[in-house]
Amino acid sequence: MRGDPDVRSLLQTIGGAALGVGLGLAILGLGFVVSRLTLPDNVIDASAATSNPTATRIASPGATTPATILPSVVPPSPVPTVRPTITPDPLVVTGFRGQGLSLAALTMPAGYTFTSPIAGKVKVELYQYVDGQIRQGVPDQPSYPYVYVTSADRQIKLRPGLLNTDVQLLVSDGDTVAAGAPLFKTVTTGASSWRTFYDQAILAQVVASVTAQPSGTEVDPVPVFKR
Repeated sequence: MRGDPDVRSLLQTIGGAALGVGLGLAILGLGFVVSRLTLPDNVIDASAATSNPTATRIASPGATTPATILPSVVPPSPVPTVRPTITPDPLVVTGFRGQGLSLAALTMPAGYTFTSPIAGKVKVELYQYVDGQIRQGVPDQPSYPYVYVTSADRQIKLRPGLLNTDVQLLVSDGDTVAAGAPLFKTVTTGASSWRTFYDQAILAQVVASVTAQPSGTEVDPVPVFKR
């Protein structure tokens, strides 16, 4: 190759550029080494930290955590206890004397179910009132029932109104009943047979008497029927 000034100039330029590139690379490498030596390993790249959605934010020491305000809880109002309504028994008991006996006039409304105050055996007798006389076994005549309930120590005798007109029997002759068992139900407010047989002033639906057993001694009937 001949010594052309242009060629020499070109080679000088290339050589200078190569030298500059090498020098730049050397400076970059030296800078990298210095940075590795002077910077700690746990420095976090800011761009990486902001771009990572799962990065955990650490509160700086001494920072106050905002208080969480919970909605106030209002205790439920107590539910009032509903007490069942107690219907008073409409039975009215009034003591009186008639025909030499201590009696109880039992007044009750139509549709009232009368229950036995004692346990015992039932006896039913039917009476008719014919030509001003109390009779038994007269056919085709209205009948008045007498209902007895007999226990070991007492017997109650009940005299309601006309059978199947004023009163409907719920027991039969010979039945055994417990205390509180139904004996009959009033159909109307028709008076006891006592009104027809003995005293027109008696308007009660039942006239009752009580005797001690087995002596048959008279007992005050009012406490027996008080409800």
